[in-house]
Amino acid sequence: MRDLPLRRGQLVTTFGPGALVISPEGESAMIGALDKWYYDKNERRIETFDDYEIQEPRLRSLLKVKKLLMPPDFRPSYQYKWAGNAITQTNTDLYIPLLRFPTWHYCPSCQTLHQTSMSSRTSWLDCKECKKLRKMIQVPFVIVCKHGHISDFPWKEWVHGDENTTCEGKMKLVSTGGATLDSLKVKCSCSKERALRGIMSRKTHSDMDEDGVSELSKMLNENTNNLYLCPGNKPWYGSAEEKEPCASYPIAVLKNSINVYYPNTISAIHLPGEHNTEVEELIEIFERYGITSTWLSDFKSLEDKIKIVRKLCPPEIQEYNHSDIELTILYIEGALDDEQSSEQINTRRAETELRKKEFETLIKEVNTKNLKVKKEWNCEQVIEEDITTNFSLINRVTKLKETIALTGFNRLSTNEDQVGQNQVLKGKKLLFKDPDLSNNNWLPAYKVYGEGIFFTLNLEKLLAWEQRTDVSKYFNRLLSRLEKKELNIDESIINPRNVLLHTLSHIIIDELALTCGYNSASLRERLYSIDKQFGILIYTSSGDIDGTFGGLVRMGKKENFFPVVYKAIDKARWCSSDPVCSEIGKSSGQGVNNLNGAACHSCSYLPETSCELGNLFLDRTLLIDPKIGFFNI
Repeated sequence: MRDLPLRRGQLVTTFGPGALVISPEGESAMIGALDKWYYDKNERRIETFDDYEIQEPRLRSLLKVKKLLMPPDFRPSYQYKWAGNAITQTNTDLYIPLLRFPTWHYCPSCQTLHQTSMSSRTSWLDCKECKKLRKMIQVPFVIVCKHGHISDFPWKEWVHGDENTTCEGKMKLVSTGGATLDSLKVKCSCSKERALRGIMSRKTHSDMDEDGVSELSKMLNENTNNLYLCPGNKPWYGSAEEKEPCASYPIAVLKNSINVYYPNTISAIHLPGEHNTEVEELIEIFERYGITSTWLSDFKSLEDKIKIVRKLCPPEIQEYNHSDIELTILYIEGALDDEQSSEQINTRRAETELRKKEFETLIKEVNTKNLKVKKEWNCEQVIEEDITTNFSLINRVTKLKETIALTGFNRLSTNEDQVGQNQVLKGKKLLFKDPDLSNNNWLPAYKVYGEGIFFTLNLEKLLAWEQRTDVSKYFNRLLSRLEKKELNIDESIINPRNVLLHTLSHIIIDELALTCGYNSASLRERLYSIDKQFGILIYTSSGDIDGTFGGLVRMGKKENFFPVVYKAIDKARWCSSDPVCSEIGKSSGQGVNNLNGAACHSCSYLPETSCELGNLFLDRTLLIDPKIGFFNI
């Protein structure tokens, strides 16, 4: 595949291993497995990772990995050569592996299908029909399954109605005109032909019909009752032959469809050194001089590590005492993290542990290099009964650092998280070809800086509202819908206060985007609903012009924030799709698997990058209903 520039952040949040990326010329390629990252053009693996290691011990220990590494940046060696022809820069000419996929192409002139290798760097092929060199077009379909496998569509097997066919005739992908799959046909030179009708059919919420079998699996073998099973291919490992046994039933999807790749990420807001400010300052010095946990592991005793650190970081480190340096080294190496244990931890529990400490920090005033929190308002300043009594405090986060780590991915749906299983271990088996190798005990991560507004709701009022009989009765309708569909969803998410918190976050983000000119995709939510911690952090961590210019922080001032809340709640009372949106929300629900109440694209949805829960578990009714709405009682 030809070279394709990608941002480092995209390789963690959008185009991780196993994802398909489309080039400006329209060619699609697959990002290779993590095993082959950090190799140069001569297939040599780099020796040191100090340039890429991210210091986030809490996140690293919770994910049970040795390192968190930023994706490699590209440093062309020719720019770092001097007169002696010696390279003066390290880690040059590093490439992220790209593999051509799908491998099937068709000729734009005669529509003949051709297959090429995944390593091919060009789409110019000799057409068997035209007898000329043509620029081929990749086919639009691939097949995927819920276990993360992806394969070329079985063109030969489909047109012959037999997965064991031996015909080697030339095939053509012919369009008869029209917007449906009935208008696309596969023709073989042996006179067989078949339309593509039904290959993308999904009967129910689980992407399968009542028998657990996809339409493609039923229809492929025309003359037998044999069901077509997923080939189990993992082409991002580097070869079309890489596969494993799979008993699931695949579905055809468009290669550029959003459900081809759902990255699983976990993020952490950088907190100050949990011991003293000296530790926080020393961590910054260590990062500046490239002193990482990997680098420190080369020295056996703690005293040796302290001596070498003092030698490498003069003169600024000399003013710190022996115990502060010792604490910093232990913190970076993860020895002081109480979460480290032999117990395997899933991503939901890891996220919970991270957010508990974040909430405890964000409610205080903080002034460190990577986190600055200023107190703005609290409920003690309320003079008369109005909407402000529903809030507890507002803090302005003038600076924050967020670390985002990629832990795996799903295909077809995002709700594959099963409570009790180690999702990090499952994800690593997809991201790495050989996850058990000692060199592969790491995960890709990315750090970004931003700003935000943190606020909490009145705990006493929130719990009293949730315990009301009419609120419980209304919310039980959602629970009954979940029971009927037998969905595997974390029970900690499904309660009135979480849906209320999530919906409030969405309508405020929407109003902030309109009021202060932010792109709504550049604003993100971070929900805190653990035990008696109920708060929302609305922040921006974009690397572009919407990043850290202070516009969002300014809206966190009391005189600006509450008018935004007033407008947001007032707009939530009416949706342009009402009364349909409100009535459907109260009766049968709407959205994916009917998990939403009165919430749709016209009133409550945000861009996918802004929402933590995929625009699910939203309901305006809990905010503004005259009888049970939290802001109307």
